[in-house]
Amino acid sequence: MTDHDTPSKSGPPSAAALDVDAVARCLTEVFARIERERMQGLPILHPDLSVEVVGARAWRGDWLGVLITPWCMNLILVPGPESRHVPGSTGTELTLSLPAGRFGFIASFEDDIGPFGACSLFSPMNDFLDQAGAVATARAVMSELLDPAPPAPEPAAVDAGPGISRRDLLRGQFARRR
Repeated sequence: MTDHDTPSKSGPPSAAALDVDAVARCLTEVFARIERERMQGLPILHPDLSVEVVGARAWRGDWLGVLITPWCMNLILVPGPESRHVPGSTGTELTLSLPAGRFGFIASFEDDIGPFGACSLFSPMNDFLDQAGAVATARAVMSELLDPAPPAPEPAAVDAGPGISRRDLLRGQFARRR
């Protein structure tokens, strides 16, 4: 397929409707097939990990979740039908502002998915002992990225007194210089 802006007929019709579970199933199927057909036998595959989508949700009209594979863990963005976050041509970067900050996604394309963005979290996956550890990390990532942080407690008032510069105050130097 040459038109990378339109998903194939076998692509996830639910991506347009943002059926979160259907998009997650499609990603799982596509990347399990990639593991079998393109990645088989490569030394970077972690033998105790499998393809799984974690934390999938609709976010600002798009699909967002963490994709765990035996070779990497990525935050994945699948654009919705009226998305303002459609990745460009394969290999270009899309910057996305999430509650935790700005993140770069590399534009990708798979026939059965269509255009999507991938933000690398871990690659290779050697730091994980097992699937449970990878899943726990993916859940924590989604929570930290999307759930707004509670407001920081107000610092105790400090009477810096005259003659203390802002720089000294920030360095914890509260004594007046003479």
